[in-house]
Amino acid sequence: MARKQPARALELRYQISKDAPPLNPERIVGETLHAAGLSAAGGATEGWRLIFPGRTRVYGVISREIDEVVDFRLHRVSENWELVLRCEPIETHAAHAAGLAGVMLMAVAVWIAGGLSGGALPAMTTVIAGSLLIEVTRQWAFDNLHRRLRGLIGDLGSALWPGAPAQIVDEALAISH
Repeated sequence: MARKQPARALELRYQISKDAPPLNPERIVGETLHAAGLSAAGGATEGWRLIFPGRTRVYGVISREIDEVVDFRLHRVSENWELVLRCEPIETHAAHAAGLAGVMLMAVAVWIAGGLSGGALPAMTTVIAGSLLIEVTRQWAFDNLHRRLRGLIGDLGSALWPGAPAQIVDEALAISH
């Protein structure tokens, strides 16, 4: 939990068994994103990048606005096509890491208030309980982000290849910096 960056990136693939690329992908992606209140920079050849706004709740209570960067591109795999979406949830991770810092400050305050020896156990309890709460609400935030990204790629994919059977494949990629 106390890492500088999230341990993994989210990668979603909208896979379709069709040999033809989508017709006019720039227009279709632009219209689909506009309908969702979003916009992206880029195009079909180099891929798109968008700022994906959202909200997370640190401690399950404190609301914080976040803007995740999402990259997606059309990709040919053998004779088929897929839309690949990738997001490193840095803003979501940072919001909950700040919550962990708040837990540590609260533990220090409890230790000082309880005295040098009498405050140690309450401070340790504060760290354990607060860390658990942060981890649970952090996981909820990542699950919510994943669900929203899955909806986005589903909308984009079905707009690019209307009526074609497809599947969405999830991957969690380790981040190495």
